[in-house]
Parts: sequence; C-alpha cells; structure tokens
Amino acid sequence: MNTTTLKYGIGAVVLLGIGMLLGSFLFGGGSDAHDHGSSEASADAQTVWTCSMHPQIRQEEPGLCPICAMDLVPLDASGSADTPNMLEMTPSAVALANIRTVEVTRMSAEKTIRLSGKVVPDERQLSEMSARFGGRIERLFVSETGQRVRKGDPLAELYSPQFIAAQKELLEAASFRDSQPSLYNAAKQKLRFWDITEQQISEIEESGKVRSTVTIHAPQSGTVLKRMVDPGDYISEGSPLFEIADLGRVWIEFDAYESDLPWLREGTSVQFSTKAHPGKDFSARISFIDPVIDPQTRSATVRAELPNSSGQFKPQMLVSGTVEASLSRSGDDLVIPKSSLLWAGERAVVYVEHQAAEMPTFEYREITLGENAGDYYVVKDGLMEGERIVENGVFTIDAAAQLQGKTSLMNPDAGSTHEHEDSPKGALPNVGETHTGIPASFQKRLYSLYQTYYKVTESLVASDAGTTADAAKTLRKQLDALNAGLLPSNAQADWREVASAIREQSAKMADAGNIEQQRAGFAKLSNAMYRAVKEFGVQGKPIYFQYCPMALNDAGAYWLSDIKEIANPYFGDAMLKCGVVKETIK
Repeated sequence: MNTTTLKYGIGAVVLLGIGMLLGSFLFGGGSDAHDHGSSEASADAQTVWTCSMHPQIRQEEPGLCPICAMDLVPLDASGSADTPNMLEMTPSAVALANIRTVEVTRMSAEKTIRLSGKVVPDERQLSEMSARFGGRIERLFVSETGQRVRKGDPLAELYSPQFIAAQKELLEAASFRDSQPSLYNAAKQKLRFWDITEQQISEIEESGKVRSTVTIHAPQSGTVLKRMVDPGDYISEGSPLFEIADLGRVWIEFDAYESDLPWLREGTSVQFSTKAHPGKDFSARISFIDPVIDPQTRSATVRAELPNSSGQFKPQMLVSGTVEASLSRSGDDLVIPKSSLLWAGERAVVYVEHQAAEMPTFEYREITLGENAGDYYVVKDGLMEGERIVENGVFTIDAAAQLQGKTSLMNPDAGSTHEHEDSPKGALPNVGETHTGIPASFQKRLYSLYQTYYKVTESLVASDAGTTADAAKTLRKQLDALNAGLLPSNAQADWREVASAIREQSAKMADAGNIEQQRAGFAKLSNAMYRAVKEFGVQGKPIYFQYCPMALNDAGAYWLSDIKEIANPYFGDAMLKCGVVKETIK
C-alpha cells in the first residue's frame, strides 16, 4: 500500500468504524423480523463497494477509489431511499452518538475585540513652525527636544537681510505716516505676515533703529517634539524649524482588522493597558473610525481621545485594548453556536432536525454566515428562528450520511448525475527536463526564493489575507532580483517560462480581494514553484510536496512545505490536517 493509500485509509477506517457502529440503528433497521427477512435476500445480493471520501463511486469489486486512491469499503445495504439531503436515524442511534440539538434563536450578538495601538499627539494641538523668510540661525533658546515652552517664549534668533530691508521700509514709511498712511500700513502689514508681533513692530518704530536679528517666538504652549535647525544653519523661506505639541490631550490609535469593523462604533468604550503602568487599566471612548482601509495591513485606524495632564502617556507608547462590542442594539441577531457548524472552503453546513418526523431525521443544509461572534456565528440566510439544529454529534451524522451515499460535507453533490474524470486526482503536475550544470549559487538563491514562498504558505494556513499579500509582493521582488544569467544557455528559456508563471500568480495574490482568491492563485503558484525546484534544483533542506484532494471545491491542489506534518493552506483551521505528502524533494 502506497503512502497516499495508507494515510487516506486511516481516515476511511475511522469513518467506517463510525458507520458500522451506527449501522444497526440507522434508518429504523432494528426489528428481528426485518433482519431475518433481509438475511436471505442479502445472501444472493452482490456487495457494492464505495469510497468513504467519494460515496458516488460504486464498484462490484474491492479496490482503490479512482479519484483519491483510498481503499474502497463495502456499502451498507440498509440505506434509506429518502431524499439525498435527509438522514433518518433510530432513537437508539441518537442516544449512542450523544446527539444533541439546539434551537435557533435571536439574541444580541456580542464579541470581545482585541486591539493593539500606540499613543500619538493630538493633531489639533500640533504645530510645525517654518521660516517666514530666509536667513541664518544666530542663536537657539531651545536647544533640545522634549523641552517645554509657553506661548510667546523665544525659540531662536535669526539674522535676515530680508528682515533688515523690511525694517528700513517701515521706518521710512513712518516719516510719511500722515501724508501717505497707506504706505505706512502696508509696511507694517508686511511684518505682521512674517509673524512679527505688534510689540516688536512698536519697539522698532520707537527706537528708530534697524535691528540685525529677529527673535522667533513659540506660537503655542507645549513640548518641543522636533528641532530641525542648529546655530549657524542657513535657512530659506518655508524651511521647517520646530515641531511643538500640546500633550495635555493625546490620541490612542488602534489598528482594527476588516472583520472587526462591523463591531466598532463611535462612542464605544475601550479598555486598555500599557506596559509602562502594569496592573492598571484605563478607559477611553472611540471618537473616530478611519473610512479608508490600509492596503498593506488590511486594517483601519480606530481613534480614542484621552486627557493627559499628568503626562503619563508618552507619544509612541504601545497599548493593548479590548472592546466588549455588540453587533446591533436591537438584540435581533439570528445566531447559532460554532459547534453546530461544518466547514469546507466557502461552504458552511448544519444539520437541521425535522421535529414532525416519526423517526429522528436530520437535513443537510448549507447556510450563509455573517459575523463571527465569539462562540457564535450570525446567520444571514438558510435558517429560521425556532428551527432546531444539531449542536453535538454533527460529525457523526455527517460521517453516517457520507457512508450511505447521501449529501454530506465532503460530497455535496450526492444524488446528482454527472460524469467523473476517469483519471485519478492527485497525479503530480508535469515538469520538464531536469537541467544539469546549474550553479550552486543559483540553487541557493532559488532555495531562498522558496523560503519566501513558504511564508506565503504559512500566512494562508493562518488565513491572514494581509500577510499573504505582503509575502506575495516580497516573492515577486525577490524573483525579479534572481539573476537568470547564471544559468546555462540551454536552461534559460525554461527558467523564463517558470519565472513568468511565478511572477504572474504572485502578482495576482498580492492584488486579490480576499483569501479565497489568493488560495486559487496559490494552487497555480505552487505548481510553478514545484517545477522550478524539480527542474533546476535547490541547495537547502528537504521540501515536502503535499496534496489535498478536497481543495478548491474538490478539484484538488498542491503545495510545498518545510515540514512533513500537514498544515493545509487551502482550508486553514477549518481542515488543517487534510492532505498527504506526495513527494519528498531532497
């Protein structure tokens, strides 16, 4: 038995065991008269063999599944002829499997949102001083950042020929004040535009002398966050000089992921803490939610305002916050427990109990989910209030349905008539000729490229679309930096073809709108990377080429991994261990 058969065979044995355990109870087949009558009929009946992963397969002899290469198992002939979506069980089977149901209800969906952020100055209390005219810094009254100043305090002394010329214009115009008041007022206004105070202008007029320097004063009280000049520096008009912020009130800026935004509103309370004050919790209210998503982090800024008269909150201080959020204030959300759900890619499945049936009967139903509410999910479509769904034992029911050839998580198309491919899924992708004479330096760089690809794999396992996009961008940049000129001339054409496929799929993944689009591109990217390491070789640790027959809606897909243990990038936590090792590349 090959590796693929062995690994899938383990799953088949588990499912078969569950089916055999429930077999005597399923579909009301418990009476002695029935058993006696059926025993004679079964003697002449021919055994039908099926696959626990693909119950649509029917064969008259044992063997391997033509789709996934698992060992075929005998089909239980006691299956009900009801609709494919319905599974009937006896009360004994329900008790044996410890199946419990729960009523679909409406309630206020609540969730604890965890946020990380930092302290930043209040932008409304932040001033950046720039030079109104050119000159040379003669003296600094504020020589260090962090120094506190009051409004009107001197900051620097500036020598400026422009200022000297403006003083002369003022004194000359002052002598014609009575006959030419417009010239006098224009000369004064020019100085005012340069932030020269009325007191400074009066002192110039009273002394009748031109000053060689001018003093620059603080426009507001606060803390000097930045000092951009030194004594002796020459500056021009518009040059930045100082940045001053009033830290008596600060902002806390949190990063909230897209999935958390529906839970957050302006006015919601945020509890937060900081390492600078261990054991102490603080509270603030959300005052602003950024309407634009950061394309790099796939998050939005959530802002809270906080008084800081004591100065205990420093800019750039890291904080950790939590929000106890409700999805709606009406308490009218239709919710179900997470334990009642089965997942396969984009499909969410529940089993609904038919309470009017004589025997316990459960219906396979695909539903549309809304927001993740901690231990619950909000239901958007597919269920109604008052219906009862299986909460405990849902995997047992699905396994029994699968072995009976009915609609199940792994076989959503049971009962439909369509042809299946004759060729088994899971055959390794085609690769070209293995090239010889590839320099070790190129193979080392190719292994480094693979390591970046593996970061894409890990981010898909974590179902993190933002990190996946970043890793895909890095992969493309690293690919462009790989020098194909190191290759022999007979290998360069094949490399250009492989590199083009890697470049195309990494770009699509970086620009994809959601995780499912990224996973679709990842399948093609993985095939291209497999071809690269097989045809050109790598200098590094063994690489495991792995396969999941249920990825991409049962189309099957591959990926490369650093570890032999399966961590499925196509399903993440939903089906983390689904897959087998197809090949070890050394």
